[in-house]
Amino acid sequence: MDLTMHDMAQAHPSISQTIGVILHLEGTTPTLGELRTHVASHLGHEPRVTHYLHGPGLKARWRHDPDPDLNHRVREQHLPSGEQHLEAALTDLVAHPLPDTGPLWDMWLLTGDAPGRYAICLRAHHSTQDGMGLIGTLTTLFGTAPAPTTQPAPRAGAGAYLGTVRSMIAASATNNVWNDNALPLTGQRDISWAHVPTQRLRQAATVRGGDTNDGFLATLSGALRTWTSQSWPRGADRPLPAITMVNLRRAEEHDRPGNYCTFAPAPLPCHEPTVEGRLDHVIAATRTAKDPTRHKAMRSVMDLVPARAFQALATRLTTPDRATITTSYLAIHRPLRYKQDPVTRIQPFNWLPRHQPASIVACSYNGTTSVCFVTDAALPGLNQLPRLFHDAVDQLPHPPNDRQVPGQPPHTGVTPPRPAADRNTATVIDFALIKKILVQQGSLPAAPITPQATQAQAGIDSLAVALLSMSLEDRMGIVITEHELAKAPTVADLVNLVAQQAASPSDHESPAEQGPHPQADRPHAVPEA
Repeated sequence: MDLTMHDMAQAHPSISQTIGVILHLEGTTPTLGELRTHVASHLGHEPRVTHYLHGPGLKARWRHDPDPDLNHRVREQHLPSGEQHLEAALTDLVAHPLPDTGPLWDMWLLTGDAPGRYAICLRAHHSTQDGMGLIGTLTTLFGTAPAPTTQPAPRAGAGAYLGTVRSMIAASATNNVWNDNALPLTGQRDISWAHVPTQRLRQAATVRGGDTNDGFLATLSGALRTWTSQSWPRGADRPLPAITMVNLRRAEEHDRPGNYCTFAPAPLPCHEPTVEGRLDHVIAATRTAKDPTRHKAMRSVMDLVPARAFQALATRLTTPDRATITTSYLAIHRPLRYKQDPVTRIQPFNWLPRHQPASIVACSYNGTTSVCFVTDAALPGLNQLPRLFHDAVDQLPHPPNDRQVPGQPPHTGVTPPRPAADRNTATVIDFALIKKILVQQGSLPAAPITPQATQAQAGIDSLAVALLSMSLEDRMGIVITEHELAKAPTVADLVNLVAQQAASPSDHESPAEQGPHPQADRPHAVPEA
């Protein structure tokens, strides 16, 4: 996939493929020299910042630069006081060219907009970094816990391979939504952000069997439903064609440069008039993309299909009559910091492929989900998606006694703890629930999982513990580290631990408030930017 992105970049040099993240930190702003020294001390542990593709198109090969010029790549921009100046600087940085020689990345220290705060912007080319790669780089440079290890995905059957090929072909079918001759897509892009409480997205989806990513996609569907009814009749009252990016990076590839993601169709149910209906449609549509066997099949297809075939498919997707909305979702569970200064919020940003109407990426961290909207400026009113997204969040079902102001995250991105009495208790924590998660998410055989069984007897290994930890947080907002879960001697003890934590007010704390949280940065259905 990285060769395909590299070839596209050379074929269409005017189209930026820059992706990245903006870290918002609280503390004393470091000097530029201190930040360069910090980055230099990690270069040997982060191949993604010392490797780059060199050569023409699909014939490019990786080159290694062990000592990239940090005077050129780590730079500073001092801003006037005021949040609006930071927003303007970020918008300018997204469009600013990357270094044109050597490794394709840089880092910017943004200071002066507010006392006691500063920002660090990490940018990279999509041919050498994908979403999970960026998370890995952030973990190396600013992490508080080592990256987890995982085990190979389960074996995929013939049905998974056939379904993968069919879905990829279906995603590139003609849809005629965006090829309006009166308003052709120009490639000139607008970029903007929305910031919403993660708990609002999560709770609306989990009560219906989904997760935070499902809440994000259903909310996006509601925003686009409003926009099409007001400004784009060609897309009104119909599902909008969309693809969602899926992480395929294996455990042994966690630190490799390159692009290890593919796409899966995820039509947005903008025709559905009710928010509950949109949630149900999205949850059903993403279920396949979350299947570990389907992930295995997707990766095998990506490895076996020649790069030229992927290039042809990418070209097919970037024709106006087949254009789709691109969506991505990232979740970062480990708290990040620069030395002792905590990262309080993360803003992602993405690129807009050729002849595409919109690319939308969401990133959940520290209680806030930041959503970046990159849209084609030719589409009337589409630059208002952040406002429409906030409106759609307000329409999500509220759990009982929810005191969070709809659509308005705390300024620091931290969701304050709430009393246990305010907790959504729609889901009962019992043996049946924990077993269901272990079987469905951990791919464990059901028979050995009994209340009296030890974790070893039940087949609960480190991967299953990690998946259980992630599922509990995603589905119910219950934060229990893998280390804590692994201490439970038996399955019954494991169930009791989860039930006790569910009843405790401490489970409403964000990962950053609790200190280091060594959880896997999991892909959900769409972990790529």
